[in-house]
Amino acid sequence: MRRTLQRFTFVIFSLVFTFATLCSTTDAEDKPRLKIVMASPQGFLDDLEYLVVDLAEEKKQWDDNIYPSLDIFLIGVERTAPLRFDILLSDAGPDEKSGYRYQPCIPIESGRKGLKAFNDDNLDPIGITPKLKKRDYYELTGSVFEGWMRIVGDDRGDQVRYACIAAKDHEDDIPKDMPLPEESHKDILAKGYDLGFEVLNTADQTELRKKQADDFVPYLMKDVAKKPDETEVWFNFRKTSQLHKYQQLHRMYVEAKQGTIGWTTDVAKKQGIAEFVLKALPETGLFDFIQTMGAEPSRFAAIKMAEDPVLGLRLNLPFDDFRRVQLDEWYPAALAAAKDKIDGSDEFAEEEREPAKQATDLLFDMLAAGDPLGRLDMFLDITRAESGKLGIVGGVRARDGKAADEIVKLIPKLHQEWSVVMDSEMIGDTAIHTLDVTKDTPKAIFDYFGDSGIVYVGTSAELVWIAGGEGAYEALKANIEKVSSGDSEADATPEKFVDLKLQAGPLVSFADDLADETDWNLMGVVDIKPPGSAIGASGDKEAKTLQPVDPNEIRKIVRRSLLVDSEDR
Repeated sequence: MRRTLQRFTFVIFSLVFTFATLCSTTDAEDKPRLKIVMASPQGFLDDLEYLVVDLAEEKKQWDDNIYPSLDIFLIGVERTAPLRFDILLSDAGPDEKSGYRYQPCIPIESGRKGLKAFNDDNLDPIGITPKLKKRDYYELTGSVFEGWMRIVGDDRGDQVRYACIAAKDHEDDIPKDMPLPEESHKDILAKGYDLGFEVLNTADQTELRKKQADDFVPYLMKDVAKKPDETEVWFNFRKTSQLHKYQQLHRMYVEAKQGTIGWTTDVAKKQGIAEFVLKALPETGLFDFIQTMGAEPSRFAAIKMAEDPVLGLRLNLPFDDFRRVQLDEWYPAALAAAKDKIDGSDEFAEEEREPAKQATDLLFDMLAAGDPLGRLDMFLDITRAESGKLGIVGGVRARDGKAADEIVKLIPKLHQEWSVVMDSEMIGDTAIHTLDVTKDTPKAIFDYFGDSGIVYVGTSAELVWIAGGEGAYEALKANIEKVSSGDSEADATPEKFVDLKLQAGPLVSFADDLADETDWNLMGVVDIKPPGSAIGASGDKEAKTLQPVDPNEIRKIVRRSLLVDSEDR
């Protein structure tokens, strides 16, 4: 289970980290910033308690460890008010370091008792000492953090007071006349989000944002170093991929007018809903790129997504000149890395390595070489049959779909336990090839996808299809016929370049079981520290020292909370 929670944590961290390189502003005079808004600390606790106690049935862990580990940081905090946590990029000069800094604005309980509790029982025990410098303004000292804190708002009326905190060298982040944080996040909360991330930019700050981003990308790339156990080829691929990711964030940071991500948890329906909005400033490359979305409908638009899929994906993403330049750099690096992995992998017998490399060349030629299509157009559906087993069917538009035939022919050479029947059937102009993967296939595949052991590959002039598992053939045939006939169930919003629905439980469970069986870690490896470990010592809540939560217990909680019956999600 270790791998599962690591990957789960990595995804959440990546989301926050990605938006940490963006900024927002409420007017031309304000500093560019990313706004992160939590509807209320109590709402977060309620959702987390539901996850741990109701779904995972781990009430003891909640009562003894998880809740106390969080509750200790909420002393003096007004739990029903929104909590704000902003991230700002540094305006690095010639002698300054690039980077980013945080500016939290924490709602505090009303009255003098509330402020005293926040200062004396929240900040001070963790090594931050507030020293009053003037009315509602404090210097923060200590080994943990040095900076400044301004109390904003007047709780004699209906206002909630906020403790807004700035780093030591950025006192001007919290000026004397700063407005209430609520003024600049009320639009986010009006949408009903439990958690929101937002960037709002103006054209007159473009040069400032570009200067910040130009400094920030090299700052991030400094941490991309060669690992002791990786080859130069693989390091070059990883470095290229990271640089491209940061370049894309650089572009969004400089050219985006609005970027908003909102998350809403619906406990009654046992589901979470995410919304993403991206708008670009006029006369920018990002603006021109967004205009191309929906200009050409997906070839798979006739395939309607199931109402309750385990996984449903529709992607119709165009490539502009910016992305094409990156792809021209990425393709050769990725191809070299794939072949390097084949050479260094114990998964291939010596006689299987060359066929595997040939198949890799063909795959890149089919999907990538020259990129004449100008877009990534694909779909993928994983659904649950009445038997409870899963079925998968997907398709991708290719430069030359028939090139996949040569890849299929190579499969018995690169995996000698498997067999292939070419052209076992024609569905319209699509040739169906049948792969028997019954032998030397992990048990987890059969546990989740049924016992047939048959995979179907379909090829036509510009489409490649793949299907396997319960009911896969029937779904494949029906989808090919829909696309061929131009069935009119097309999406009424072609400008929507991505549509994703998923149930985390079955996917996490399958990936975890497969990793346990094969040692092939699909979920990645990220070291995490459990809640409570930062406090460290053992003891009880009254003494303000806590026993760190056992990582294995957290992993068990996450898995059990995700494994909810699909009918309830």
